[in-house]
Amino acid sequence: MKYFIGIVPPDNIADAIVSIQQPFGDNRLEPHITLRPPVTVIEDAAWLRIAERICASFPPIPIALTGTGNFGKGVLFIDVKSDTLVKLHRLIIEALKPFEQAETKQQNQSVNPHLTLGRLWCGFTQQHFIEMKKLAEEYLAKEAVSFDATFVRIHFKSSGHSRYTTLKDIPLMM
Repeated sequence: MKYFIGIVPPDNIADAIVSIQQPFGDNRLEPHITLRPPVTVIEDAAWLRIAERICASFPPIPIALTGTGNFGKGVLFIDVKSDTLVKLHRLIIEALKPFEQAETKQQNQSVNPHLTLGRLWCGFTQQHFIEMKKLAEEYLAKEAVSFDATFVRIHFKSSGHSRYTTLKDIPLMM
């Protein structure tokens, strides 16, 4: 099984992100900020138990959406600022490493918190990126877009061709 852990923004922010994306294509996932990038797990029960324990003992995470950026020419995203998110990311990566396939243990060790708007491999184009970037910047300029994440979501997929689906939400310590 493959899993990833993410933070889903509140409905009003998620709806705004979807309204930016939807005219141009399907991003294949709900709007989210990745904490643990997709990984193949070798001991599902232990991996899930440890992920849940770490997240449930962590306080809510203040998050600010601050601008747009790109990973090369293939990904357009909204930049995320949150020192607390970076701390949780590092804890999760280290704690879960023993339960993940060897080839994925060294991947994704650093973090650049972001919320993906579009990826070329999902069918978006460079022209779509230009238009989505403009819409995203207009949205972010209207008001400070921030929230406190109160839960993380674990997503999974059972085969390489399926889409990720929600496995469970883990409330952060209140």
